[in-house]
Amino acid sequence: MQGHEGRKYEKEVHQKETNSGAKSCTIKKRKVLAFRKKIRSSFTDAGFTYFSTLDKHFPIGTRTVELDYLFLYENIIVICEDNTKQKKDIDHIRNKNESFAEIRNNKTAFLNWLSNTFPEKATMVKQYRPERYFLYYIYISQTELEITEDEKNRYSNLLFWDPETLSYFNRMAQCIQHSARYEIFRYLGLKNDEIGFSGSEGGKTTIKAPIIYPQEATGLRNGVRVVSFMMSAEKLLRTSYVLRKDSWEESMFLYQRLIEKDKVKSIRAFLAQKGEAFYNNIIVALPDNVTFEDDAGTPILVENIGDFQHCKLVLPDEMNSICIIDGQHRIFAHYEAPATEKYELQIAPLRRQLHLLVTGLIFPTEMKEPERKQIQSQIFLDINDNTKKVAPNVLTHIEMVKDPFSDIGLARRVIERLNKKRVFLNRFELSALDESKIKVASIIKFALRYLVTVTPAEGKTSLYAYWQGNKEAFQQKDEASLNDYIEFCANSIDLYFSAIRDAFKSSWNDPASKMLSVISINGFIIAFNRQLNKYGVSDYPFYSSCLRKLSIDFSKNGFPYTSSQYRKFSGRILAEAFDFTNEELETT
Repeated sequence: MQGHEGRKYEKEVHQKETNSGAKSCTIKKRKVLAFRKKIRSSFTDAGFTYFSTLDKHFPIGTRTVELDYLFLYENIIVICEDNTKQKKDIDHIRNKNESFAEIRNNKTAFLNWLSNTFPEKATMVKQYRPERYFLYYIYISQTELEITEDEKNRYSNLLFWDPETLSYFNRMAQCIQHSARYEIFRYLGLKNDEIGFSGSEGGKTTIKAPIIYPQEATGLRNGVRVVSFMMSAEKLLRTSYVLRKDSWEESMFLYQRLIEKDKVKSIRAFLAQKGEAFYNNIIVALPDNVTFEDDAGTPILVENIGDFQHCKLVLPDEMNSICIIDGQHRIFAHYEAPATEKYELQIAPLRRQLHLLVTGLIFPTEMKEPERKQIQSQIFLDINDNTKKVAPNVLTHIEMVKDPFSDIGLARRVIERLNKKRVFLNRFELSALDESKIKVASIIKFALRYLVTVTPAEGKTSLYAYWQGNKEAFQQKDEASLNDYIEFCANSIDLYFSAIRDAFKSSWNDPASKMLSVISINGFIIAFNRQLNKYGVSDYPFYSSCLRKLSIDFSKNGFPYTSSQYRKFSGRILAEAFDFTNEELETT
């Protein structure tokens, strides 16, 4: 009887395990399907044509190649490879890099194969001469691809999209549909005369009645001029771009929020119903090649234009040339969509008909990029901070743009650099598209800023004291010396946390532990800062020997510290690991 019951129990356990495994497999398949659908819709919603190339092998050069996805817009071909593995596969990446080299070097043969394989689309493929086609290969990973910038550079034929980048482009395509193609073109680095037939979208836009504000009337300094004018939504859609913080760009000069689908949708419904232009101004930064002319067409320098002098504003009709500071939702609500979209038939004529009020900033050509973006980000913050509360993560980022040499600015840069190094690779929440990652606002505000500051409080120290770089140039706000200091800070912190990771490997890799909580990280950073006066910046063996003496339970129920106890936790680290006396703890 006992044996029978035992066998019955084992059978039930086995069935449960089988069911659990089947369920897990089903969930995994659904995630893969959702991932692949996301790739396809990111391009098709943006107006690209999809070619079903999967499982179609073809010889090209010295290789036989298979393509997961191929998308075509006019003469732009984007090939995508999806990677559903949990870890990077260098052999797979290398293979795709070499395959694309063969495609690029045998473009005519590739285009012939494409038109022969898809005869129903042959006309699209043969519309241009082979040399007119631009080919791009994007390697897209379902999970965080743990690949460094140096590794990416070794595979120069490939562009890499992590899950956040894919989510961004998919979000844009969902929000603004066909108009999202301009964002893709910007990512690919394409210009007007490279799309379609050469010169098909070139030219200039002349605004006949702009208003040039007297410089003293704006309150802006440093030679920045302000001009107001009206411009069609269609031209703004084609020529504008947004410096969204949570986008594909790596620049530190990003400050805008992500576009909100519901907000765009509600504005679009209003436009379709009312058919009226908005009365409040769009705020933009104009490109350097904007010019002014008198009635005879003679160029006028903006600095020579008198108060309310009559003139014409000449804007280059170039993609992604006008930077939107405020008003992205009002512009993009006019987006281009398929004729089947709910409001497209009403919106299509409005794109050309309705002109939006625009206030443009004209920067002196000699003004450097950091100063320009500081002005832009401050205007954005002044406008939006009083309407919708700006998230702490966004605020730290804007502070970095406004003043990259400030405590907050330095700390934010260091966090972003750490996110690309091995210990914290892709672990920090730097984007609104990041999911289940370490939040950075409290780390920056309560711990890291004091470690990297150049002006520590009396009796305190920071990493700046141990940096051997060009401090004179740094004080003159030299960008190269700033980057050097950021790298020094990031390397020092990365080395220290490498020792922490190796001392607590099981906790570090346990998502349920408090090891990588903000509380824990802040405690370790503060401890690192406090020990500088005693030990300075040391090496891995020193940190490793110290930290292995630390006995801390990082389990969810065992970790004894709260968010108000960063310093208390750091004191325990210093006492156990770095042999600090009570007197030393009181004076640091």
